[in-house]
Amino acid sequence: MSRYRFLCASIVITLGYTSASGQAPDPKSVEFFESKIRPVLVRNCYSCHSADAKKLQGKLHLDSSAGVRTGGTKGPAIVPGKSKESLLIKALRHEGALKMPPTGKLSEAVIADFVKWIDMGAPDPRDGRAAVVAKGPDIEAGRRYWAFRPLGEAIPPTVKNEAWVRTPVDRFIMAKLEEKGLPANAMASREKLVRRAYYDLLGLPPTPAEVMAFLKESDAKPQTAYADLIDRLLASERFGERWGRHWLDLVRYAESGGYEFDKDRPTAHHYRDFVIKAFNQDMPYDEFVRLQIAGDHLKPNDFFATSATGFLVAGPYPGQTTAKTLALIRYNHLDDMVSTLGTSMLGLSLGCARCHDHKYDPIAQQDYYRLVANLARTDSADLKIDLEPEATRKAKAEFDKVHAPFVAARDQFEKEELPKRLAKWLEAQKAKPTTKWSILDTVSAAGKAPLKKLDDGSLLATGKEERSDTYTFIAHTDQRGITALRIDALTDSALPKTGPGRGPDGNFALTEVSLTATPLLGKGKALPVKLRAVKATFEQPGHPLVATLGSDKKIGWSIGGESSQNQSAVFETEGEIGFAGGTVLTLTLKFESDGYGIGRPRLAIATTPRPATLDGEAVAQRIPELRMLLEADKGQITPKNREAVLRWFRALDAETDKVFAAFEQSAKKEPQPKLAALFAATSGKGGDVNFLIRGETDRKGEISKPGFMQVLMKGPEQRWQTATSPSPRVGLAQWLTDAEQGAGHLLARVIVNRLWQHHLGRGIVGTTNDFGVQGEPPTHPELLDFLARELIRNGWKLKPIHKVIMTSAVYMQAGDINETCAQADPLNRLWWRRPAQRLEAEAVRDAILSVSGTLDTTMYGPGTLDPNSARRSVYLTVKRSQMIPLLSIFDTPEAIQSIGERSTTTVATQSLVLMNSPFVRQRAEKLAARVKPKMTESPIKAIEEAYLTALSRQPTPDEIARAVLFLARQTEKYGKNAKAADLALADFCQILLCLNEFIYVD
Repeated sequence: MSRYRFLCASIVITLGYTSASGQAPDPKSVEFFESKIRPVLVRNCYSCHSADAKKLQGKLHLDSSAGVRTGGTKGPAIVPGKSKESLLIKALRHEGALKMPPTGKLSEAVIADFVKWIDMGAPDPRDGRAAVVAKGPDIEAGRRYWAFRPLGEAIPPTVKNEAWVRTPVDRFIMAKLEEKGLPANAMASREKLVRRAYYDLLGLPPTPAEVMAFLKESDAKPQTAYADLIDRLLASERFGERWGRHWLDLVRYAESGGYEFDKDRPTAHHYRDFVIKAFNQDMPYDEFVRLQIAGDHLKPNDFFATSATGFLVAGPYPGQTTAKTLALIRYNHLDDMVSTLGTSMLGLSLGCARCHDHKYDPIAQQDYYRLVANLARTDSADLKIDLEPEATRKAKAEFDKVHAPFVAARDQFEKEELPKRLAKWLEAQKAKPTTKWSILDTVSAAGKAPLKKLDDGSLLATGKEERSDTYTFIAHTDQRGITALRIDALTDSALPKTGPGRGPDGNFALTEVSLTATPLLGKGKALPVKLRAVKATFEQPGHPLVATLGSDKKIGWSIGGESSQNQSAVFETEGEIGFAGGTVLTLTLKFESDGYGIGRPRLAIATTPRPATLDGEAVAQRIPELRMLLEADKGQITPKNREAVLRWFRALDAETDKVFAAFEQSAKKEPQPKLAALFAATSGKGGDVNFLIRGETDRKGEISKPGFMQVLMKGPEQRWQTATSPSPRVGLAQWLTDAEQGAGHLLARVIVNRLWQHHLGRGIVGTTNDFGVQGEPPTHPELLDFLARELIRNGWKLKPIHKVIMTSAVYMQAGDINETCAQADPLNRLWWRRPAQRLEAEAVRDAILSVSGTLDTTMYGPGTLDPNSARRSVYLTVKRSQMIPLLSIFDTPEAIQSIGERSTTTVATQSLVLMNSPFVRQRAEKLAARVKPKMTESPIKAIEEAYLTALSRQPTPDEIARAVLFLARQTEKYGKNAKAADLALADFCQILLCLNEFIYVD
């Protein structure tokens, strides 16, 4: 089911159906309808064309198969198998007067899906008799269903053909065969077994040396050689890469968000690396599951455990949200988590209970929302976590020992010496004269922005005029002996962000100041006054100096990001100024750009004594600032003023600065953790999860509390979900893995079935992602329970299960066809043979790289979108909108939903890509170069080496003869080319890569 399954709330589910041809439709075609067609009908058509429509349009029902075929006033909506003759397609394409939906044409991709669906025969599971909808699932009856029952004892049965039995697994298989009177196949050849084992466990072919070594070892130790081979392969690092890829299918793993923007997730690959490492370590499967659900809570700040939670957030997520879509997107995101958990770990379609009680399985809608509530505060995040927390802890402990004396010295000084020094300094300041400022009464002011005079002597920029790159102020004063000028930048509610500037963020950017002085009486000439800039500071105590003013005109004064704060800048004059009878001061301020002036300036002057200076740097505001800080707290250092007092006093007292500087210098050596970025799950603030009536986000019911599925609980929920649990996800993880009271027995059944599926080609339960009523029942239920019990008994270790399956006679048998068996059991449900299996896309690509000798075995780390990369395919970046072409051609799935079993197609493009792809050709040439040295002995030696490398076997005499003739003809064809023989050999090697035998494993 797709992530849109919840949209099916109003659909009438049916018990049985057939296609237009009268035959039972293929499950894949029905899945196509459910994922591609039904959601579109629900979203875009049902409001006007369904039984629930307020007003049925055109007498057309699109909520049932009969309604679609019968049609409305215009006739049948579709003609099954003939999309070109179907009225629905014409309406969707807006061809003619009939346009559907009327709100706007659907995308070409959606229309193409409808064309494909109709040409498939329009399979529609809504045919047939409507199911009777029960008031709620019968939980007690559900517990009697085979998948929900506790694990049986499953004692291996006795059989007549004891000689065939190699492991307990074989007894279950042989018992069924003997019951039907059918024989099993004999063991496959050793060459086939070694190739089969390598591909199954490593996803790579054995090298010629490895093949020959196994053959030699099996001659010497026929009873143990094969089991020893399995042990070696299980211990290989390549094992995790192979089986990790299987798991990534189940969890819809990708490194981008999908949808229109398909935003990249650069650090999502850590989840892939976690999976590979976990399989290589043979991490107990129950722990593997728990970490993926709640690793960040079970092992806080552990990079490996936190990376495991990438499972929850690996699904697609829109790159753009709006207020209207946020709730829907959130519930879709949670549904994706729960649905993937259900299919991948429990083999259940939990998402089908979003809108109503599950129609087939004993899963109540309430249970669905209780499960979702466990994830209510779960979201994705780009985290930064220490890669080596233990190393960081040790380094920090060593640092603390070295740093401790500096901490002690600082603390002692601050406690004993600093108060004395401050008190002494304050006493000394009482005897010193202070600068007295007089606010000037501005006679006139001019600028590009109108200025309004206020009562406190300031001028407020008013009006809609945004330009303010220059202000000129004219003020009269009768004072003489002027030594300094102060410019105040004051805040006001009329200014952006309350100022003090007129910029968008309350900023201003003063770049130039000039001052002239002219006698008020007489005709004296205006004299320029040289100003020496001091520093700007804030009027409010506790703020640092943020704007250094240069000694020339270009001073660069701005608010430094501190809006809503008054500021002042002081400028000293070179020499005293002022004229008898009065002085006219003309001040011009220029700003960096229009609109960035001071919003409410004010001017003041000071006469002798001059503002205080220290070491040649004017610090007019330091002493007043420090006084204000201390006076506010009665001369005491408090936690509130400590930082500011120390900052000011250190500039005035060398001894204080020395002690604190030593502490700071030591503190700089503190070791920093080795942080790595990680895309994973996190528990944020989130919100409650409401029970959604019919799954609709605008029809919220009561708040759902965290809980679990009733059918998979024996004890009270408090067994797993306690008030002291750090997160409901921890309880969910514990319930999932509890084999006695919770869902653990089903969890074990599902995973051992997956192992059987990948080794034997089909699961004991054929529908590996659906153990529910709609899925297939197990062919050998006792065998399934036996393997599940063995898994739990061995501490949930998976490698022993691999070995017991792979060393069994049923796995080791040949794939030959027995006509008697084929007639009695055509689908091989009893496993009387082990059929050939086609390699998955990644294994095909990896095999090509491996046999050519170009495979890059570098493990882990960021992937790549370069299709020509030599790295294993598991390390290629999975970008949802940019799939690797070679992999797509060989059926790699889209990473949208959990895939338990890949589809296997046989199409012409697969042959064409092997014949024409530059990637394949280049690797064929590399393979030719590997076997070329054998050509010096004879073409036969090179042919044998090529067969052994590509197919893990020696060629037959007939194959050798044909190959020799082919090489001769191709060499002749290339004529005078100096590399004719090399080109012919490359052609031959490419033929081997194109063989069915290369991409199929017997």
